[in-house]
Amino acid sequence: MAVNLNSDVANGLYNANLATQAGAKSDKSTLTTSDFWTLISAELKYQDMSNPMDNAAMMEQITQMSSMSTMTSMADAIANFSTVVNNLSSVTLTTYSTGLLGKEVTVVTKTDEKGNVTETKKGTITGVDLTGATSVYIDGKPYELSSIMAVGDVPEIKTDNKTDTSTDTADKTEKSTGTKTGQKS
Repeated sequence: MAVNLNSDVANGLYNANLATQAGAKSDKSTLTTSDFWTLISAELKYQDMSNPMDNAAMMEQITQMSSMSTMTSMADAIANFSTVVNNLSSVTLTTYSTGLLGKEVTVVTKTDEKGNVTETKKGTITGVDLTGATSVYIDGKPYELSSIMAVGDVPEIKTDNKTDTSTDTADKTEKSTGTKTGQKS
């Protein structure tokens, strides 16, 4: 049966199929486990009975293929584990950030060139943005989740390293004399 390619439609379909087939590439560099077993069975089927395949060589090939299969399985497992860890991290971050809704927090609003905190803001988290970088909203303004310094009402800690020596002296006097400062003995 002859195909009439005189029509434009038939000619177009033929050229489209030809282009698809010409663009197809075969990956001959990869040997699958199925390919390996097909080759081993063909070797055994067509071997010369007067000169059979060496058992040690065949076992070596089977062992190598088994090792490659195991390594491929391990690589897939590691890739899957990485995906699971990333998903778990995302779920944990989502759970943490949504758990902050309605909580009072203190966030960093400004730092100096050395990275020291120069300004903070205290407010209640009214929203959480989970698209892209996780942000929390305080008074309608977004702040990065990493800018949260404190959750709840945390007393302010003085960062200066000065100590009140008058209290230390009074405590030492009290301990040595056994009387409190200001008491008459």
